[in-house]
Amino acid sequence: MIKVSSRAPTRIDLAGGTIDLWPIHQLLDQKATVNVGVTLDAQVEITESADSDFHVESQDLGISAHGDFFSITQNLKLPLIGLMIKAIWRQDLPNLTIITAARSPAGAGLGGSSCLAIALAAALFKARDQAGYQPSTGETSTPDERGLVALASDIEAKLIHAPTGIQDYWGAVRGAVNVIRFPAGRIDVTTKSPASVRGLEEQLLLCYSGKSRASAINNWEIFKRVFDGDETLLATLNEIGAASERCADAIADGNLSRAILVSSLEWQLRCKLWPNIESAETKRLDIAAKKSGALFTRVCGAGGGGVMSVFVEPDSRERVKAALVENGGIVLNAKVADRGVTVT
Repeated sequence: MIKVSSRAPTRIDLAGGTIDLWPIHQLLDQKATVNVGVTLDAQVEITESADSDFHVESQDLGISAHGDFFSITQNLKLPLIGLMIKAIWRQDLPNLTIITAARSPAGAGLGGSSCLAIALAAALFKARDQAGYQPSTGETSTPDERGLVALASDIEAKLIHAPTGIQDYWGAVRGAVNVIRFPAGRIDVTTKSPASVRGLEEQLLLCYSGKSRASAINNWEIFKRVFDGDETLLATLNEIGAASERCADAIADGNLSRAILVSSLEWQLRCKLWPNIESAETKRLDIAAKKSGALFTRVCGAGGGGVMSVFVEPDSRERVKAALVENGGIVLNAKVADRGVTVT
């Protein structure tokens, strides 16, 4: 009998969003991406279907569908699940019931769909093993981390018809604190435990503005402008890359104060990319947070989602939380994730 559960964390970005899009980072002299896994998890449950159909359901979206292998893989209501089934499952294996749930608000800028893709893929590979699937010659039963990231990235690119960055997937795969570097010919990912960056959880609040935003489209606009030859944009991305590398070095040294300072500088540069990266709601919350003692805030996601990271000194934490709530924000119950995707 097939029975699998998986969960994967979402992520906040400290620096270097957008430049994780291949091959933008290869155009830059300095580059890195820094992110932190947070416990606004995507969750997946897979069991063997009790009848002759596949049954899929997204609990947070309130959408469900059922049908045979062909119809479920062509399903337009929950296309990510359908594409994952098509890529990993086989028609001669048992039909499945798949239920997904996400703790991250839609359009949060936390990489929620990428996180779900990782959780889905990891669960489907484990379910395939339970079903007794025998890999063909040269095929591995379950891919390693890089294979999982590559698969999820390819499927999401097909889904959104645009290039995908890789930082969201590594946040989901590893959790914790990730420094991603882009030397020619490879990607290096170094993961540090939250404890090694002392004080991170005490100094971080996540606040939902109440208004979701489709941040991925901003990345696509930047991608097009870069390869259309926008020299001013490329210069700004080089500045972002240099700041992101300094943030990565600070994290590697365990120097949280310096990492937060450089993240703030990177955010100021990022605001040059999109004049409307901050919504009226996030601007209002930013002002309220700073008046109450916050160090700085930044909207999550390379293109500006609906969730903000708010950095505080521990002694002003409760005061800042109260100010955010008073100004219409929703402070999310999230911690720094100490691990990445898990499958049971």
